[in-house]
Amino acid sequence: MTWTMLWMLLWRHPAGIVLGALAWAVRRRGLPALEAGLAVTAAAAGGAVVLLAAYSGLGAMPLWVEAPREVWSAVFRARYALPLVLGLAVMIALGAVRPHRAPIAWATLAPRTWRSFLEVRWLSAVLLTLVLVIVLTLPAGTASRPDEDGEYTRYVVDVGSGTLGTGIYGWHHSALPLVLLMPLGAATWWALSRIARPPLAEAEPADTAKRRRRSANVARVALGALLLHLGTILTSLANTSRLSGTFSGGDRGQFSISTPFAALSGALDVLGAVAACAGCALWVFTALTAVPARSLSRSRRSAVPS
Repeated sequence: MTWTMLWMLLWRHPAGIVLGALAWAVRRRGLPALEAGLAVTAAAAGGAVVLLAAYSGLGAMPLWVEAPREVWSAVFRARYALPLVLGLAVMIALGAVRPHRAPIAWATLAPRTWRSFLEVRWLSAVLLTLVLVIVLTLPAGTASRPDEDGEYTRYVVDVGSGTLGTGIYGWHHSALPLVLLMPLGAATWWALSRIARPPLAEAEPADTAKRRRRSANVARVALGALLLHLGTILTSLANTSRLSGTFSGGDRGQFSISTPFAALSGALDVLGAVAACAGCALWVFTALTAVPARSLSRSRRSAVPS
C-alpha cells in the first residue's frame, strides 16, 4: 500500500519529463541555438521541474517521518502556489538576461511590442488556461465554508439535521495563487517586452528566429505554471467530489447522499493528470532548448565509426 500511494503521488512528473524530452527530440533540429547566458536561464526551468518533483515526494513522508500535523498541513497547502512561484522565478530569469550584441551599423527600427515575436497559438493557450483557472477557483471558493480554525477549506452538504463535509479548494487555499497570477502575468509581459525591444541585428532572419524561440520559451514557462496549478485544482475538486454517505431515514429506510458533481470525479482526475503532465512537459522542453545545437552535432559525429 505504501508503494502504491507513492506511485500515485509521483507518476505525473516523470511522465511529464518523458513527454517533454520526446517532444524536444522531435523538434530540436528546427530550433536555433541560444547563447550561453540565455541557455542558462532556459535551463532554470529544469531546476523548477526537479524542485516540483521533489516536493511531490513529500506527500508520502508522513508515512515514515513523524512530525506535528500542523507542519505537514502547511507543507501540503503550498502545493497550490508552488507552481506559480517557481514559474515566476524562471520567468524573471528568462527576462533578466539579454544576449551580448556587437555594435551594428544598420538595424530595423520598426516599432515592436511584447507580441511581436509571440505566436498567436501560445497567447491563446495561456489566456484560455488562465480563464479555466479563474472559472474553477471562484465557484470553489464560493462553495467553501470555514473549518474549526475559521479557514475556508470545507465543503459541507446538509443532511437533515446534520451535515456531511470534506476538504475543498476554498478561499484559504486560493487566495495566494490568485494574487500570484498578477505578478506572473506582469513578469510574462516584461520578459516578452525585453525580448522584443532591442533593434533587430543585421542578420535579421536569424535574429528574428532566436527571438521567436525565446518568446516561445517565455510562453511555455507561463503556460506550464498555469497548467500545473490547474492540475492541483482539478485533483482537489476530484477528491471533494467523492464525498458520500449513507444515513438512516427511520421508517423510510436508508438513503445515500453525495456531491452534485460526484459523476465528474473520474473526469476531474484524468484532466488533472493531463494538465500536470502537460505543464511539466513544457518546462522540460524549455530546459532542453538550452542544449546547444553544436554539441548535438558533435555527439552524432562521434557516434559514427571512422
